[in-house]
Amino acid sequence: MLKGMLKRRGRRAGGDTGDLMLLLGWTSDDMPRHYGASAAAERAQESQSRVGIGERV
Repeated sequence: MLKGMLKRRGRRAGGDTGDLMLLLGWTSDDMPRHYGASAAAERAQESQSRVGIGERV
C-alpha cells in the first residue's frame, strides 16, 4: 500500500518509472503497471467529479 502511494505521488510529481523502480526495489515492470492502472482509475474518477461527466445523461 505504501509503495503504491509513493508510485502515484512520484508519477504525479513528474517522476520516472525506472527511477521509482530502483528506489522501491522493484525488479520487473509488473508492479508499476499494477499501480499505474490503479492511478489511472483514480484520475478518471477525479476527472468525472470535476467535469461532471455522465451527470446529465
